[in-house]
Order: sequence, then structure tokens, then C-alpha cells
Amino acid sequence: MSAPEEPSLEAPGGHRAAIAPRCSMPSGQSQTPLRDAGSLPFPMLYSALAANGAKGGATKYLALQFLNYARWTAQENSVAFLPALRIMMQRNLFGQDGRVQPLGLIKMWRPSVTLLNESVHWAMKVPVSLFLYEQMREPLGIHTGLFLAVAANSAAEVLITGPTERFGVHMALNRSFSYAQSYQVTRECRPNFGAALWNGGCGLWVRNFAWNYTFFEWKRYFHNALDRPGTGPAWMESHFEWLRKLEKKDSANVLTFESACLATYLTFFNMAGDNVKTKMSADPKAFPTVRYTLWHIYEQYGLLGFTRGGLFKGIYLVAGSTIAIGLQERLTAVMAKLLNK
Repeated sequence: MSAPEEPSLEAPGGHRAAIAPRCSMPSGQSQTPLRDAGSLPFPMLYSALAANGAKGGATKYLALQFLNYARWTAQENSVAFLPALRIMMQRNLFGQDGRVQPLGLIKMWRPSVTLLNESVHWAMKVPVSLFLYEQMREPLGIHTGLFLAVAANSAAEVLITGPTERFGVHMALNRSFSYAQSYQVTRECRPNFGAALWNGGCGLWVRNFAWNYTFFEWKRYFHNALDRPGTGPAWMESHFEWLRKLEKKDSANVLTFESACLATYLTFFNMAGDNVKTKMSADPKAFPTVRYTLWHIYEQYGLLGFTRGGLFKGIYLVAGSTIAIGLQERLTAVMAKLLNK
């Protein structure tokens, strides 16, 4: 779902205004030039965004991987919140003899390739999308340009992180494979090397694209409404007034959280693609193709089956993206000041 159209900053004749308007700030605060309304609200320091995104992704993994594991468990078994918790506890908290093993919970952070997956995934998300969008928005427009930029970035994410995502899901839920064994088991059910290594890649692309595009649209829209009093919905203006009283870094974090909430809970395809990806990755023999997996989920569980794990995924993704992008924004803003950019 896309955000509403932003106010245009084009001068008469269809050309972008040479001088951006200035922000209307409360008395006593200096006015600062506004970025143009079509741009994404991130500094164009691509290497800094990539490095800081990787730090944010690693922090997300360390702090919230148990939610990621819970989401996989719910999707693998197509169960709701409480049954997923019971399966998680049985698998990791109790040994074969039934005795409690508190340190068994650490198993939910395995395999360690998931750390690499999260770091690379979040290192790519903002800078690659931003770079591609800057190339596309002039000839294609802000919405079409962003749509295609995010589609291309999501494809690049799948190309680079698809194998680590597959290993993470398959090994975490089966628990008895090495990387070589995990690949071999999947390869036996797939026609070639690529289909085995990128197993579940189509679902992963749908998941990433649906979330990325919706998040960037809302993030841009909210920042424009914050920077330009009176241009956002009237019923939200008091909220934006409160945000304008905060430090810029704090208001950016709030808007990241709000955009992540909307991107997570208003995109059915985000949840559906994730369910397809998890089932195909966890059990390549039972779920050999995207078409079969889609039909199986719908036939057995209806549309609700495509949303399984949504509560875990929602908490994980909203909290995780706020952490990852929050770190990315703050650290990159510091570097931008140091570099006078």
C-alpha cells in the first residue's frame, strides 16, 4: 500500500525549484533548508549507510533472534501464537530425557550464518535502494522510480542473501545439519544448483519488495509532513507538532517506527511471501515449488494460513527495523556532520 501523494516542489514549467523552501520552525529556532519532497530522508553517504546498516542488522540479530525463530516455527507448522511457543520450548528448553536445559534457548541463535544474513540484508536495504532511486526518479517520477528501484534492490537482496536465508531457516528448524548436509538434502529435491541454493527465493523477493516499498513510501511521506507544517492530514497535525519539539534524531526514530508498523501490518504479500519462503526452505521435499506451496497453504488453512507467524514477525520486524535503521540514521548523521555533508 502506497502513501498519498506528496506536495509538489516543481516550479512553473515542470522544473524542480532551484532553491528549496525553508522549514517553518517554532520561534527561537533557526530555519533550515528543506530537502526536496521527492527525496528519501537519508543522507546520500552510501558507504556510511551500508556500514551502519550492517551494524544495525547485527544488533537486530543479537537482540531479537528468538522472535525470528518463533516466526519460523509458526510458519513451518502453520500454527498460532501459543502452539508455536510450545513447539519452541519443547525443541530447545527440554532434552530428550525431558529435563529442563535453560541454556538450550541459545540454540535459537543458530546457525551463525543468520548473523551474516541480517548484516548484509540491512547493509543493502537503504543505500542500494537510495542509489537506484536517485537514478530513476527524474525520468520515471517519484512513485514509479521508487517502485522499480526497490524491485531491483529486492532482487539484489535475494541474489546475495537468498542462500544465507535458506541455510538459516533449514538448519535452525531441522537442527541436525551441517552446511554441506543442508545443501545436499535440498539439492536432492531440486533440479539444479541454483534452485537448491536459492530455494524459496521467490517468496523471499515478494516479502522483501512488499515491505521495502511500503516502508520507503511512508517514511518519505511522514518526513515531508513533519518538515512542512499543514501538508499532512489535519488529524495528525498535533502529532507532528509534538515531533517538531523533539531532537531531529528522536523524531526520525519515531517516524521509522511508525513507517515500519504500517509496512508490516498493511502488506499482506509481506506475510504471504514469508510463509511460502519458510515452508520451502524448511522442508524442500514436502514443498517442491512455489505454486504447490501456495495451493497447499490455501487449501489447508485458507487465507489465514498466509498470515501465520504474523504476530512474531510483526514484533520482530517493527522492533528490528527500528533498531537497524535507527542506528543507521544516527551513525550516518554523525558521519555526515563530520564530513560537512
